[in-house]
Amino acid sequence: MEAATYRDPRVAAAIEERFVPLSLDLFHDPREWLRPLGVIWTPMILFLDRRGEVRYRSPDFLPPDLFLELLDLGEGHVALYWARFQEASALFRRIAEREPPSPWSPEAAYWWGVAVYLATRSRPELDRVWTILHTRFPDTIWAARAIVDEW
Repeated sequence: MEAATYRDPRVAAAIEERFVPLSLDLFHDPREWLRPLGVIWTPMILFLDRRGEVRYRSPDFLPPDLFLELLDLGEGHVALYWARFQEASALFRRIAEREPPSPWSPEAAYWWGVAVYLATRSRPELDRVWTILHTRFPDTIWAARAIVDEW
């Protein structure tokens, strides 16, 4: 990650503008830092909220383009937990509607539906987004989890 992903200027700018990065070494940093975070493998990208609670995690190496999408996904989860549903919805939707779709798109479409529902409390709105998920990504675990009322 250090050699390729973090050196990409787009990744470096996104991290600097939107996050507070912290790098811990699984074998050298004190265990009292790592245990509460549930880190057993590295690299592990964690998205913590302002209270230090992990809201999303992703293991292992990612190339720059996928890492940039991971930043949106992680930020979306933090926003979701803090009831910033419009912000979360926009972040998830951006990934879900990407052309061509990315490996993150099905997961983002699922969480986009969740954010829309939490913002509106409207089952038809949830079904609308999850129908997009089923249409674009029918054979994914995320589509299997998304039960649409009209089916």
